[in-house]
Amino acid sequence: MARDLNVDQIKKLWVLDLVIQQGSLKKASLQAKVSPSAISQTLTSLESSFGKPLLIRNKGSVIPTQDALSILEVVRPAFAAFDKLKDLNGLSVPNMSWMSFGTYESIAIDFLPGFVHSLKQKLPNLRLSLRISRTANLLTMVRKGELCSALVAEVDSLDRFYVKEVASDRLGVYVSKNHRIANEGWSAIQQYGLGTLAPSKDGLPRYFAKFTKSHDLNKPTLHTDSFETLRAVASSGVIAAILPTRVADRSDDLLEITPSSLMGKNKRDVGSHKILVVSQASCDKEETDFVAAEAERILGN
Repeated sequence: MARDLNVDQIKKLWVLDLVIQQGSLKKASLQAKVSPSAISQTLTSLESSFGKPLLIRNKGSVIPTQDALSILEVVRPAFAAFDKLKDLNGLSVPNMSWMSFGTYESIAIDFLPGFVHSLKQKLPNLRLSLRISRTANLLTMVRKGELCSALVAEVDSLDRFYVKEVASDRLGVYVSKNHRIANEGWSAIQQYGLGTLAPSKDGLPRYFAKFTKSHDLNKPTLHTDSFETLRAVASSGVIAAILPTRVADRSDDLLEITPSSLMGKNKRDVGSHKILVVSQASCDKEETDFVAAEAERILGN
């Protein structure tokens, strides 16, 4: 682990320290201006890196393990040093009076509150236009110049855009843990049906198509343009649904189910995808880099 310690790991350890200081994920998310699910994913990634639990979660509160306290005792002096380096070498705030920005619905809930707050702090006179749509539509709007930049899910054929990777996500099949459907395991799909994202005019992204094929999920019973709709329907216990983990993690009433053929395998092997900030290749790269840096900070895994 020590050989792999880098700035990204320091950021994750800073989140761990913040959660311990605040006493809960919710309070830490308010302090960091990110969503609780982003905080949760950061902690999960950090515990995976160290190979041991670092927090004991209990009814909304958290208790640090002795391992967490020992790690933070060593690394806390680095926080101040990295803050100074950020001030010296961080991206400057571009001089903008107007920004048109787009993102897709399922990430907007995690991203936009912190993003708008940060823009108001750093660019108080900025006029901001926001568009929420599917990735394919957002890319069309960027290409036509209707948007300066957009936060999108991974797709093919981005050669004509300026692209910055800012985070990642993965797909899973979820059911309500509070209803009888949870007792069915993978057979819940046959018993209750499956909800999934409807294809756009360009079809489904490659990672989505690969996920459905590998899980033999080629006959969904419900199509919708909205992951939030799928989450709500799955939470009601009437159907299983394919969801990104960032959407499923927004509530604690969903349970991921897995076919027996994939039990014990790394879930990130299938359905993993990048989250990107894109703009026209000819646009101001300083502005796009600034937006990407904000997105990475807010959505950091």
